[in-house]
Amino acid sequence: MDLVLGVDGGNSKTFALVADLSGRILGFGRGPGSNHENLGFAETGVVLERCAQEALGEARGKAPASMAYWGLAGADIRTDEEDLTKLVAGLGLAARNVVRNDTIVSMAAGMTRGWGVGVICGAGFNAAGISPDGREVRFPAMGAPTGDWGGGSDIGMETLRLAYRSLDGRGRTSVLEQRVADALGLSTLEEVPMGYRNGLITWETCRDRLPPVLFAAANDGDKVAQDLVVRIGKEVGVSARTIIKRLGMENLDVEVVLGGSIFRGEGPLLLDTVIQDIQQSVPKARIVLPEFPPVVGALFQAIRCAGAEVDELVRETVRKTLPAALR
Repeated sequence: MDLVLGVDGGNSKTFALVADLSGRILGFGRGPGSNHENLGFAETGVVLERCAQEALGEARGKAPASMAYWGLAGADIRTDEEDLTKLVAGLGLAARNVVRNDTIVSMAAGMTRGWGVGVICGAGFNAAGISPDGREVRFPAMGAPTGDWGGGSDIGMETLRLAYRSLDGRGRTSVLEQRVADALGLSTLEEVPMGYRNGLITWETCRDRLPPVLFAAANDGDKVAQDLVVRIGKEVGVSARTIIKRLGMENLDVEVVLGGSIFRGEGPLLLDTVIQDIQQSVPKARIVLPEFPPVVGALFQAIRCAGAEVDELVRETVRKTLPAALR
């Protein structure tokens, strides 16, 4: 029986699934983050091996899979993919290995065919696409140096900036002023300079606490917050449209998969903005919120790379056998 391995290796956690080609999940593994940019290649290899071996052990006693698809954070450029492919191949966990950025597996978790576009807006921001003939386009996603804006850190810090400008009079008055202070544990935003100087207010703090504040304020009708949410939506739109154009898919009913925590923000404004922006120039585009977690996208890609089709029967089998921890 051919078994395939799908791995989603992120900044904070790593998941692995082993299944047969029908989509029947036989093994599940989990571990901490596995981004080589944070850990180095040696420790990344340790994390990936332990996680995958756990899944393989549940499936059939740690025998290698026939195919493994690895969606790994930090696989940003070609040399990253090459180095990480050598790393996972050396682990001996699969006869064949494919390494791609984790954006691809997040997209694959939502697309119903083997091609489409995905935009990931979580802690960071990235977008990628696969054409019907298999060509791939993806942004390097290294932040401002590669033209990126719109991840949780960007949104959190921009929310703080707008709130502070409401406080000092340089910007429009906004309910964000007090709501941001409350979220940061401050009595007033006048405490921000000292908190920033002392390291109590960081990009990470803003990323984790402020996006929900922004979306709640926008949903309550605050114009400053609404304008920022619209700006995020248009950034998602232009990223998706750019990839669609580069892959020559403007006239197709391309699926645009939206993944990441930012798309779970309160209210319809973000999603409505994205749909309007994309469909103005790609009228047949369909916006999709993924049903499955990214590790299932890695599993779907492994099944495809093994030469099998991911149809509705496979999807239903995955639904029935998905571990409770991933539901």
